[in-house]
Amino acid sequence: MSSLRNSLHRRNHKERSQLAHRSRLGILEKHKDYVLRARDYHSKQDRIIRLRQKAADRNKDEFYFGMIRGKTEGGVHVQDRGNVALPIDIAKVLKSQDANYIRTMRTTNAKKIDKLKSQLCALADLVKPLEDDEDDGELDEEELAVLRNAGIIAEPGKKQRKKRKSTKSHILFVDTEDQAQELVRSKKSTIVQNEDMDVEEEWEDLGWKLDEATNKKDLKGKGKATQNSLDSLEEQRREEASQHRTRLLKELSARLHRDTQLRYAERELEMQKLLMGKGQSRKLSGVERVDKEEDEDEDESEEDRRPKKVDEKTWKPRVYKWRVERKR
Repeated sequence: MSSLRNSLHRRNHKERSQLAHRSRLGILEKHKDYVLRARDYHSKQDRIIRLRQKAADRNKDEFYFGMIRGKTEGGVHVQDRGNVALPIDIAKVLKSQDANYIRTMRTTNAKKIDKLKSQLCALADLVKPLEDDEDDGELDEEELAVLRNAGIIAEPGKKQRKKRKSTKSHILFVDTEDQAQELVRSKKSTIVQNEDMDVEEEWEDLGWKLDEATNKKDLKGKGKATQNSLDSLEEQRREEASQHRTRLLKELSARLHRDTQLRYAERELEMQKLLMGKGQSRKLSGVERVDKEEDEDEDESEEDRRPKKVDEKTWKPRVYKWRVERKR
């Protein structure tokens, strides 16, 4: 009897989904989701109850040394982990390893920058808009600044002067004035003939004979269709070239910024390594910006003039002076 009951088809009872008119409330919570939420809620309530019980049962006279050594900063408990400072020799070795790693990363980044610069210099659309001083084409100010920082184009005030072509004059001697005028006319005629030859198009007869009356309309239709297809292809090519150029410029800008940050880090590690060496040193000047304006310096105080970080545009490092010691 049981085998017969098991062989019969039974309906699969599925858990219902969210109703259509309640779809704005999100997915319907299933039983397993409710169980997890209930367990989390009750565990938090139990912890709060235990903390309240501990606070009620505490002894006001108890004392631990952690109460004196511990401290809070901004409401956050800060505790000393008991770390011991490394010896100077070991710290110098670690800083030299860090400097070598940064130097390796700078070399790798410089190779990628050179590759990007070669790709940008090979673009015809990049050089063409920059030839005209009045219009810079599709390049905006940020892209032009990236190209100037990379050294691909010159600064606006430091443009290289174009080399003038040396025109060598050839002197001809004649006996009379009529011969001189005839020579001038012959030169002008040759110049005009050369210009006409450059303008005129040469047609080559391939032996095909077309009936103008029958094929005139077909040629016009084909010419228009060909011109439209060529225009669409040219527009598509320009758009792809512009996207490729923008992508290269963004990557070049990021690489240049990375190179600047690595240069600052390498310079800072070298300074720290020198300060950890032997000899007494004295600070002459702190970190300062290279491209700061004079008007801003007059208004700001000495504390405001000192930058907080060294990762802004271009900075001068700290300057120290070591005491002169006699070498044995």
